[in-house]
Amino acid sequence: MTADLTRPGAPLDLEHQAELDVALVLVRDGIITRQQLDEALSAQRRLGGALSRHLMIDAWVPRRTIYRHLAEEWQAPYLDMLAEPPDATAVTMVHRHHDGVRWFAHHHWLPWRMLTHDGEEALVFATSVAPNERLLAEVRETTGHQHVLARTTTDFDIFRTCQDIGRAQLLYRITDYMADNMPDASARGSVVTWQKVVPIVLLVTLVVGLVFAPHWAILAAYCVANLLFVNNVAFKVLYGLRSPLRRRQVARLDTAIGQERATRGYEPEWPGRMRDEDLPMYTVLVPVYDEVEVVQKVIDNMERMDYPKSKLDVMILLEEKDQKTIEAAKSSRPPEYVRIVVVPEGHPQTKPRACNYGLEFALGEYVVIFDAEDRPNPDQLRKAVAAFRLNRLLREHVDPYEPKLVCVQGALAYFNYDYNLLTRLFSIEYSHWFDMMLPGMDQAGLPLPLGGTSNHFETEVLRNLGAWDPYNVTEDADLGLRIASQGYKIGIIDSATEEEATSESFAWIRQRTRWIKGYMITAAVNTRHPVRWWRLNGVGGAVSMGGLVLGTPLAFLAYPLALLFTVVTYIGIRTGLDFPQWILSAGILMMVFGNGAMIVFAGIAAWRRYGWRIALYAVFNPIYWLMHSVAAWRAAYQLIFDPFTWEKTPHGLTGDYDSTTGEGH
Repeated sequence: MTADLTRPGAPLDLEHQAELDVALVLVRDGIITRQQLDEALSAQRRLGGALSRHLMIDAWVPRRTIYRHLAEEWQAPYLDMLAEPPDATAVTMVHRHHDGVRWFAHHHWLPWRMLTHDGEEALVFATSVAPNERLLAEVRETTGHQHVLARTTTDFDIFRTCQDIGRAQLLYRITDYMADNMPDASARGSVVTWQKVVPIVLLVTLVVGLVFAPHWAILAAYCVANLLFVNNVAFKVLYGLRSPLRRRQVARLDTAIGQERATRGYEPEWPGRMRDEDLPMYTVLVPVYDEVEVVQKVIDNMERMDYPKSKLDVMILLEEKDQKTIEAAKSSRPPEYVRIVVVPEGHPQTKPRACNYGLEFALGEYVVIFDAEDRPNPDQLRKAVAAFRLNRLLREHVDPYEPKLVCVQGALAYFNYDYNLLTRLFSIEYSHWFDMMLPGMDQAGLPLPLGGTSNHFETEVLRNLGAWDPYNVTEDADLGLRIASQGYKIGIIDSATEEEATSESFAWIRQRTRWIKGYMITAAVNTRHPVRWWRLNGVGGAVSMGGLVLGTPLAFLAYPLALLFTVVTYIGIRTGLDFPQWILSAGILMMVFGNGAMIVFAGIAAWRRYGWRIALYAVFNPIYWLMHSVAAWRAAYQLIFDPFTWEKTPHGLTGDYDSTTGEGH
């Protein structure tokens, strides 16, 4: 019997004649050339995996053509499962399995129908892998039927049939499974009693104070607003200052590894450029909604990745009601390693829900999210694999107490950074965030709130953690904290993904409203049970929560009040309120030095990435914070009245504009 011909990454027994016979028949019939076969065989020997997969990807042999020939070699008649779906008995067998359709999709076979064969009832199953003794034994054990017959179908037919017959089950798993099984980690439930009471008490106290003691109430509000602003600024500055320490830490580790390898007679550099044959299968999730024009760009960006295409499993995730984008995706004729995956309609319609659906069918050892317009550095997947492998090496051979690395975050940058003032400010902000603050937090061992893209995960651990919360509109930050609370580690890799910075003010406010609302929701979810949360997360978690996740929305909400009092005090407007001079001076000092520090540090980060011409625009940071405040108050309103709405960020507003050329291309 031949080895598995469709399971990506599976070892292939080239000595088995049946496999080569299929390829030789394709040559004989003029479907491929002898040169294409030789190239596919060479790639298979070097990379592993299935010969049929190499033929489909490299020689563009139609999928059904290959499987029809395999059916003859396997002596298992060909079956079009989309035209002849499983019967009710077979569907019941699938649903009875504890992992449901996901298990069958990953094992590449499905019960199909019960038929009478040679006078006895037999289970006919459809398979896209060779029906060898191992598979036959698995079918018998799983179904309880001893008399089984094989039919050959394509891996695509297995996948699509699993989607069709498991629709209700999949909808539950991607939407409410986490909320039902991990209720304390889900944003589906409302805030707990104390979280409702505390804001009401504070509001009532402020109103009563304004009525009976306005002087003291306004003074207290002024002080609190300044403290909230300075708390967030201090966090971002202090951990930005730690980023050089992380660079030195990484350099020392690289030096130590090189010296140890040289001592043992190996090449000093590790891992260097990993050999293609050592790379694992990698799943790429690309959620796309209402973006007809970007589908081809997604495919083009994946084509530029420096990773063997036979080891790529790219899923473009489309919403069922978005028929225009679905048609555009189908008409783009994507390569064989790209799957067009339609997510069943449901509520809430959010990016994390779509990603959960893709995760159900992910084939890779690792999985990453890219947004539709993302342009990741070509070597990013390789660098992520190297980071995971280094952590494994350290845990196995150096320090068994080193936390397991289950996620790495790539930096985000913008390809239209000088399009207008808003894109410049957006780019400056992200330079500080990804090039200074997050590396500094990583060096300090704090939980990292992930960015919305370029997050690389170990697939099985991600599934076990409950994946993304579909009810949280900033699912990345939430997942980062959840990973840390379970004792796992998140790392940073030196690789960037270029995105499109939002260039229109209202689109930016909608985007930032969603982010800030998500931070509010994440803070609420994580502080439902403060004592339990403290035990899990300790001081580091509290610092990350108070300084960033909760501190950022509070700072943006308080900023207008703090700025107003500072301006009024500075220009000497008489308000009739007699505040102590030291409080007024302290307020001015905090506002001036707080904004000044952010201007300086954000400018330094932007200078490194984009140059001084962009860095100069950091002086507009105080105005940029006011825009955040508008989004924050909008987010606070939505948190009460519309918590689950996902305000989508429009892409393509700047066309194909690229700052490296200054023009569209």
